[in-house]
Amino acid sequence: MARSTPSLKTRLLATLALLLLVAAGVAAWALDSMYRDLGLRSRQDVLDAQVIALISSADIDAEGRLVPENLAEPRLASPGSGLYAEIVSSRGSWRSPSALGSGLNLAAAPATGARNFEYARLADGTRVMGLSLGIRWVLEDGSSRDFIIRAAESMEPWYHEVARVRAWLLSGSIVLGLLLLAGLAIAMRFALRPLHQLETEIADIEAGRRDLLGSGWPRELAGVTGNLNALLNGERKRLERYRTTLGNLAHSLKTPLAALRGLIESGHTDRQSQARQLDRMQEIVQHQLKRAVFGGTGATMTDLPIQEALEQLRGALAKVYIDKSLRISIAVAPATAYPVDAADFLELAGNLMDNACKYSKTEVAVRAMSWTSADWRRPGLVLDIEDDGRGIPPTERMRVLERGVRADESVAGQGIGLSVARDIAAAYSGTLEIGESRIGGARVSVRLPGR
Repeated sequence: MARSTPSLKTRLLATLALLLLVAAGVAAWALDSMYRDLGLRSRQDVLDAQVIALISSADIDAEGRLVPENLAEPRLASPGSGLYAEIVSSRGSWRSPSALGSGLNLAAAPATGARNFEYARLADGTRVMGLSLGIRWVLEDGSSRDFIIRAAESMEPWYHEVARVRAWLLSGSIVLGLLLLAGLAIAMRFALRPLHQLETEIADIEAGRRDLLGSGWPRELAGVTGNLNALLNGERKRLERYRTTLGNLAHSLKTPLAALRGLIESGHTDRQSQARQLDRMQEIVQHQLKRAVFGGTGATMTDLPIQEALEQLRGALAKVYIDKSLRISIAVAPATAYPVDAADFLELAGNLMDNACKYSKTEVAVRAMSWTSADWRRPGLVLDIEDDGRGIPPTERMRVLERGVRADESVAGQGIGLSVARDIAAAYSGTLEIGESRIGGARVSVRLPGR
């Protein structure tokens, strides 16, 4: 049993969900780092301000200790307030009332003028951050003493705030991710609507409810739908040609079969007459079969190099019209190619070049180039064939495209070359137009669209 393949929508959503998860994690980590950094700096600024306040209000007491005369920060006077201070010297130390019994044990002993930040725990496990500043106090008699002024603040409220912010970031990232995924699912449902429409129209074609895909597809699908329509149109035309060929073949064979039956039933033994009827039947079959295979417009054909095909035709026609000493020039833009069946193109260009050689005086000019449109993924083809003969009057240009009609009866031919070329061009959704040549005769221009 074949394993089911996830849908395109499922793959896109899974990929986007993974990308959103990574992006949300990186964003949350960046915001958390920024918040932590700003929080620590603000705590350090608070401690630095407390140390400066202690220095500004301190003085030497009778025991030689440096003691603040008043506490500007009320929390220093309240036990368990979370803000602590002490001044340490060789002659003793002073501690704020808030630090009594707290077990504050800051150990940093910075040099004079140096600041040290450190983390410690109180006796009850409370985490604190402390700042120690080394100072030198100059006495009135000119002597000096060294002191270490310390301030510490409980970090527990800040850690609780960090935890709350992290929880908010996590929940916010989850909610934002879900909202983004929901929005992306809606956006993809809208963006993939043409694919669902394409699936529906293909099902309608299979059920016989429509012949071709609709129009107005997005640019990304225009090439696919255009090729599918070309394939469907080609297959439909090919089926129509087969049916038409069978009908034409049955109708065309009636007369020679009746004539041959009449010869046999009458006992006529003229083998030459019988052979003529058989030859006529063979020509009819070959002609109808050739028409049946016109227009290999399959969407999977490879590009045919136009230069090589035209050079092949020029070599063959130069041998056919060697008595006229024609000058056949070929100008093909570099790298010009077109997705066309080689036999179809040789038949198309061969008929037109043969007509040009037949009706020209001394010169035939062939030009080929690509042409593009914003609606095509691959370029089309323009083929111009000119001669320096008498040309075709404007009033005759539409009529000569009909099978069996010739503008110049003085030249041998059956009058089907232009009709065959037009049929091939039409099979590729192209056009064939007749105009005036720049070298004096007729110009036949074929334009085949891109895909």
